[in-house]
Amino acid sequence: MSSTTAATWWSQRVAAEGSTASEGIRRQLGKPKLDPLTVLVREAAQNSCDAALPGRDVEFNVQIRELSGKRLEGWRSFLLPGPEGADLGLVEEMTTKPTVLIISDRGTTGLGGPLRADEPPLDGERGDFVKFIRNVGERKGVDLGGGSYGFGKGILYNVSRCHVIVADSQCVFRGKVQRRLIGAAMGDGFQHDGVRYTGRHWLGVQDGDIAQALIDRDAEDVANALGLPKFAEGQTGTTVAIIAADLGAVRTGDSEESRNPQSAAEYIASTMMWNLWPKMLDGVDNRLKCSVKFEGFPVELPAPDHTIELRPFVDAFRKLSREGEYDIPPRRAKPTEIGRFAKVESMAPLAKHPLLALAAPFAGSARHCARMRQANLVVDYVPGEPNPNEAIQYGAVFKSAVEADRYFADAEPPTHDDWVTSGLHGTALGVIRLAARFVNANLKPTSVEVGPESQHDAALAPLAGRLAGLVGGATEGASSPGAAGREGGHRAGRGSSVRSSKPKVVEGPALVVTDGQALIQATIELPAWSTTTTVTAEPFVVIDGGIEHHASLDAPVVVGWTSLEANEFRQGADLRAGPRDERRWVVSVRPPTDAVVRLAVSVSREG
Repeated sequence: MSSTTAATWWSQRVAAEGSTASEGIRRQLGKPKLDPLTVLVREAAQNSCDAALPGRDVEFNVQIRELSGKRLEGWRSFLLPGPEGADLGLVEEMTTKPTVLIISDRGTTGLGGPLRADEPPLDGERGDFVKFIRNVGERKGVDLGGGSYGFGKGILYNVSRCHVIVADSQCVFRGKVQRRLIGAAMGDGFQHDGVRYTGRHWLGVQDGDIAQALIDRDAEDVANALGLPKFAEGQTGTTVAIIAADLGAVRTGDSEESRNPQSAAEYIASTMMWNLWPKMLDGVDNRLKCSVKFEGFPVELPAPDHTIELRPFVDAFRKLSREGEYDIPPRRAKPTEIGRFAKVESMAPLAKHPLLALAAPFAGSARHCARMRQANLVVDYVPGEPNPNEAIQYGAVFKSAVEADRYFADAEPPTHDDWVTSGLHGTALGVIRLAARFVNANLKPTSVEVGPESQHDAALAPLAGRLAGLVGGATEGASSPGAAGREGGHRAGRGSSVRSSKPKVVEGPALVVTDGQALIQATIELPAWSTTTTVTAEPFVVIDGGIEHHASLDAPVVVGWTSLEANEFRQGADLRAGPRDERRWVVSVRPPTDAVVRLAVSVSREG
C-alpha cells in the first residue's frame, strides 16, 4: 500500500505574529452539561444537514468497532509513527485494541473547495474542506443553517483519547468527482529542537510547506485498507473516523461503568431520537435517515411519531405549519414574527421506551418545550408546570421564524444547546427575551374540569395514574401505523375497502371514570360516506414504553360507541354507520391495569 507509506505527519509551527493554540480550540466548547456523545451527535448531524444536497435525504450513520487483526495493522501502518516531538499518546493507544467511532453521511456535498487555506474559492464555490480541516472560527455561510463559526468540531478531537481523526470525503471539485483523505490532530502545544509548535498536526502527503490530502486512487486505497465506508459511483459525502474513542461511562448512584461498543451505540441511537427527531420525520426537507451499528450489528431506531414519549412533540411540530394551529409571540417592532409555538397534550407512558430512556433529557413524563431554529434540530427542552394528573403529559415546540433566525443563532453557545442573553443587545436581546417569556408563560397544562362521577371515587386515583391511551390513527383497509404487524381492517364478507375519506380523531384519547369504572375514550368523526360503512375499534396492549405484549395481560375491551348528538349507545367494537347516522361518536375502551392501550380504527363498507 504505497499511499500509506507516502503519508507523513506535518506539525504546525507557531508563527512569528502569533497562532491559535490547539488546546484553546478544543476548549472552546467549555464544560458542556450534555454528555460528550450527545454533543458529538448534535455537531456531526448539524454539519451533515448544513451540507445536504438540495431535495435529497441524508444518510447519517454511526459505527463503533474495536480494531484488531489486519484492520488494526492497516491503521497502525497509516497513523504511526506519530508527529515527531509531540505527545499525543497515539503510539500507546495503537498498541492495544483501540475503539474507532466512525460517522458518515451520504447525500451531502462532501468536503469540497480548495485544499489550501491560502487559496481563495471561486465565485459560488463552498470552501468546506478548508473550513472543516484547516480553519477555525470562520462563518459557515449557510443560510438558516445550524452551525455558526465551526468551534463545535472540537468535540470530534475531544472524544478521541489521542485527539486524532481521519476525514475521508468525496466531492465534486470544479466539475469532477474527487476523493480526499487526510488525518488531523489537535494535541497540546510543545517545543521540539528549539522550535515552538501549536499542537495542530495533519497526516498526508508533503506539498511544499504543508501536508496535503491524499487524492482519488491514493485516498480510496487507504480508505479500503482502513475499512472505512465506501462510496457508490458518483456519490458524495464525508466520513470522519475518531481514533481511540472515549465512549464515556454510565453513572448509577455512586458507581460508574464504562460504556462498551454496544451500550455506546444504544446511547447514541437514543440521543439521535431526542435531538434529531424533527429531521427524521417523513415529509421534511433533507430528511435524516439515521442508523447506528456496533461491531456490525444494527441498533433499531423507532419512528419518532410511533413513540409515546416523542409523539406530543411531533404533533406540536406539525401544527407549526398549519394556519390557525400555532401561536405567535406579539411584537410591534420588526421582526414582528419571531417564532411559532404549539402545544399538544397526550396520555403519558407508564415507563419510557428502553432505548429512549438511555438519553432522555428529562425525568418523568413530558411537560417541556422543544426549542429549535429553522434548521429543525432541537436546541434544548425547557420544563414547564407539571400536570396534576400524572396520566397526562404535554409537549410543545417553539421554532424561530425565518426573519428572526439569525438572532437566535447569535444567542447560542458553541454547543448550540441554549439561547443565552449575556452579550446580546438591541433587537437580538429583545427577541430572545420575548421568546423565553412567551414559552414560559404557555408551558402549563390545560385545566380540566373534574366531573362529579370522578370526584367521589378517590380509590381509583392510583389506577388513573397508571393508565394511558393512544389512538394510532384511523385506517382504510389496513392497520394503523401504531398497530404494526396486525391484520388490516378489510375483512372477508364485508365487501371492498373504503378508499375515500378517513375517520378523524377530533378529541382525546382521555382517561375518564364513569360509575366507578376507568375508561379510555376518544371522539371519532366519520366522513359523509354515501354507503353503509362498518368502523371497527381494535385496541391492543403495549408495555415497556411501546413494545407490544399480549401473553401476561388481560386484553382491553371495547365497551361500545356513543353518539354525541343523539346520545345513542351501540355496544361492541363494530359501529355500523349509515349515510343518515350521526357523524361524531365516542368510542370507550376498558383497559387492563398497568398497561398502555393503543387503539387502531379500521373501516370497511358493504358491497
